[in-house]
Amino acid sequence: MALMTKTDAKPPRGQRSAKAGNAPAGKDGDKSKGKAKAGPTPEQFVPTLPGVNLLPPAVMRQARVERLRRTFGGAALAAVAVVGAAYVLQAGAISSANGELASEQATASRLAAEVTALTPVKIYYATVEANEALIQQTMSREVLLSDIVERLDATAPDDVNLGTIEVTVDTTPAPVAPPVTAGGTAEAATPVVPVAPTSGACPSPDPYLPPGATAGCITINGTAASRRVLGDWETKLSRTDLFADLFISSSTAGAVEGGDAITFTASVSVTDKAYAGRYADPAFLERTTP
Repeated sequence: MALMTKTDAKPPRGQRSAKAGNAPAGKDGDKSKGKAKAGPTPEQFVPTLPGVNLLPPAVMRQARVERLRRTFGGAALAAVAVVGAAYVLQAGAISSANGELASEQATASRLAAEVTALTPVKIYYATVEANEALIQQTMSREVLLSDIVERLDATAPDDVNLGTIEVTVDTTPAPVAPPVTAGGTAEAATPVVPVAPTSGACPSPDPYLPPGATAGCITINGTAASRRVLGDWETKLSRTDLFADLFISSSTAGAVEGGDAITFTASVSVTDKAYAGRYADPAFLERTTP
């Protein structure tokens, strides 16, 4: 049985006329040649035999399994590579962090050693501060008696002679309660310099009133030209902020020369202005502290 392809088919008109007649080159020949070039190219038909797959299905499944194994194996290797790279990077970061931690620990150890070396200095300063606080509390009620006597003598008129003066002042430091914190517990702290005066020892001119809070009392045994002069002196004393409540407990007329001359015994209270408060000044305290 013979197979016939498309090449055995009847050729185109231009080609058949050219082969049959062997026409000379000319207008007709050019036209037929141009027509031959412009026509469709014949397709060659190639016969093929039908394919038959004689492999059993199990072999084909095995081949697919092997391909899947190779695919998953490559993916596993890629995952291992990624994990390894991440581990290397993380190990580098951990190593860097450990280096920084070691450096900071060395710095902390050095600073701790310096603090330990400076502990005596800290103790010294704490001792100085405690001594300053103690001095402030102890000397908070310091009274300069010479200043009190000078100011008292300056208030007396010329006709009043302050014979003997006895000054009694309260210089006992007042107790300082420790401050109470927010938690309700008392903590020791630097004592605050107390300036509140204590109860005075002088009797009050008004027997129905208790003695006021004063820093002390002055007892005077002196003479005066008259009772009017004593009244003027009392008015002058009441205008000062250092003395208050002049009280003449006894007076005797005719005990000295002169018709109105008298001797008297009086007491006058000393207010809290008598407290110098010098040690409450840090500048003064620094000058006096060795």
